[in-house]
Amino acid sequence: MGVNDTRRFPAFANFIHETYPHAKTVADVGGGHGNLSYYLRELGHDATIIDTHEAHLPRKLQRALRKQSVKQGRLIEIPRVVGKVQDVDLRPFDIIVGLHPDDATEHADREAIKLGKDFAIVPCCVFPIDGVKRTQENWRDYLASLSTDICSAMLPIDGANIVLYRCMQSTEQPGKSDAGEPVVAL
Repeated sequence: MGVNDTRRFPAFANFIHETYPHAKTVADVGGGHGNLSYYLRELGHDATIIDTHEAHLPRKLQRALRKQSVKQGRLIEIPRVVGKVQDVDLRPFDIIVGLHPDDATEHADREAIKLGKDFAIVPCCVFPIDGVKRTQENWRDYLASLSTDICSAMLPIDGANIVLYRCMQSTEQPGKSDAGEPVVAL
């Protein structure tokens, strides 16, 4: 299923990079081990992981960062804030993103809307604040209904692949995925 699709992190990072070229600082909500933040960093974004759990980058990515640190003569790390997204000050970030952020999904959307921030979220599991049971499709529809300016697109990955996003600084549609495949607007 989608959770094992290794293309999901670079595909979503590329979507963010192409859709939000103006975004420098990125809050990676529910960022887990930091895979998405790593790929965003590779594309020139300053990503910070916001997650309720302390976790470490996979060894392969840790080694890559160590090599880059040696090459550049400075320590390269991906910052992490351990806490709930609703308890973190998101004002310093240009964009709020989340790839299957589970119970942080609705909180991230609502915080971004409240702060007038750009955001891109790929919802997966249904964790509504109001406790109402919903299918995945109803969940996406509910999240999209939180603001009239939320768009959707499809990532070229398996599993949960619908991005709900808002881009306030541009009306341009995203381009192509890192594999050269078009990202389909829904």
